[in-house]
Amino acid sequence: MLSRAMKEAIKVSLAFTSAIVLAIFFGWDKPYWAAVTVVTLASNESFSHSIHAAHNRIMGTFVGASLAIGMVAFFAQDRFLFIGSFILLGGLFTAMSYDRKNGYFFRIAFVVCALISFMGSFDDAISVKIIFLRLQETILGVVVFSLVYQFLWPMNSEVEFYDQQKSTSKGLHDLLVELIECVSGKRAYTQETIADYQARLLAMSNNIKSHSLILDLPAAGSYQLSQQRKHWRKLTLASDEAIIKLQAWLDKAAPLVNNTKYPSDSEHQQGRTLLSELANEALIIELNEELAEINNTVNLIQEARHALHNSAGQVNKSFGAVEKINITSHWQHVIKQWNNPIPLSTRLKDSAIVMVSLMASFALWIYVPLPNGYMFPMLAAVFAMNLIAMPKIIVDQALVGMCVTGTLVLLQYTFIMPALTEIWQLAAFYFINLLIIWRVCSTPELAVQKVVGGNLLVVLTMSALYLTPSFDITASLNMFVQVFLAVGVTRFFIAWCKEG
Repeated sequence: MLSRAMKEAIKVSLAFTSAIVLAIFFGWDKPYWAAVTVVTLASNESFSHSIHAAHNRIMGTFVGASLAIGMVAFFAQDRFLFIGSFILLGGLFTAMSYDRKNGYFFRIAFVVCALISFMGSFDDAISVKIIFLRLQETILGVVVFSLVYQFLWPMNSEVEFYDQQKSTSKGLHDLLVELIECVSGKRAYTQETIADYQARLLAMSNNIKSHSLILDLPAAGSYQLSQQRKHWRKLTLASDEAIIKLQAWLDKAAPLVNNTKYPSDSEHQQGRTLLSELANEALIIELNEELAEINNTVNLIQEARHALHNSAGQVNKSFGAVEKINITSHWQHVIKQWNNPIPLSTRLKDSAIVMVSLMASFALWIYVPLPNGYMFPMLAAVFAMNLIAMPKIIVDQALVGMCVTGTLVLLQYTFIMPALTEIWQLAAFYFINLLIIWRVCSTPELAVQKVVGGNLLVVLTMSALYLTPSFDITASLNMFVQVFLAVGVTRFFIAWCKEG
């Protein structure tokens, strides 16, 4: 029996390979664009998220292409006017890219604007041809991805959402059991356990915010979920409120652990409990009452979730369980808060970092004789837009992944790909490589490596996908170096401005 991770790896590899083969069959010049679309869509949490991203990708392609044509038409004759407009556009779209629901639209619009502007060599006619090609490849990638994911081991959004709800309610219940044991003296309660509980609550909160998008997306095929949408929204809000209350409870209890009167030897350290360290009896009573209230809410959430999930023929009966839950927040208000969680000052600072990175990249392009012409500023624009919101540790992991994956791909490009003379051999090459990448990097902490690996797989071997294939290791090495240089410039300014 195949694991879910293996099934996902097979599905994305099949869609990826099919997109490349179909693009070559249609005689399109850049098949890797369709493959990159598949990788991007497959990296989302659920099929609903992927379809939403596909919609944003297509619309962003239209908008980005229109902006590129306008900039090329009006500013191509004055390089400083073009560069200035391009940098300002990058800053504006960076600030708007933090929208939780439509942020991807702004990122892809800027990326497409950069691709069309530079790959079109600042020529209107060439740019229009590239626009149509980009749209064709994007739509092909979306269609192939949708068909494969709909018919091969389908995992609809309804099931994904139910699994998320079950995981969250179980996580809250387990955490409450541990906290009650801490209060009653059955479990040690230290700063380390507090940090662990806070990390678990943060993960649950992020999970809720991510999957709540499903409740605002079309629920085609999810008939029960669409009928019960408002009730699942209430359960989502109740879970979020329970998490917020637990976070407040931990913040209130944490200083009490710091004020322990016990010696710090290991024996006493292991035996510490929350009750033994509390000197204020009134505070003990208050904490117990709050914990009991949260526990009651979580039990109601579990009861209502179970009733809703198993109520296909008893819809009205299941609604009674939901009505028992009391919430103080409203869906639209909470969603509005979730959509823009980043403060305006942070977004403006990140916009400034992107603009400074682009300025430095254009200066390098103009004053340093870099090979491959337009490629470096285009790569710098793409990485600046996509890396700015990532934590430093994720960017560092991406660099390590690029070293490993890039080296392996280049070795195969040099020693294996020139011997592939049939289309099925080429398909097998990409299928096997992406299958390995997706399966090895199936854990959440390696999610960024899947995207990095999938993109490098086609970018570094793109010449083999031309209608007339060519194998030039110099061009691939130059591309590899410029990718690192572009990431390095962005990484430098992110580290300097955010840590400095």
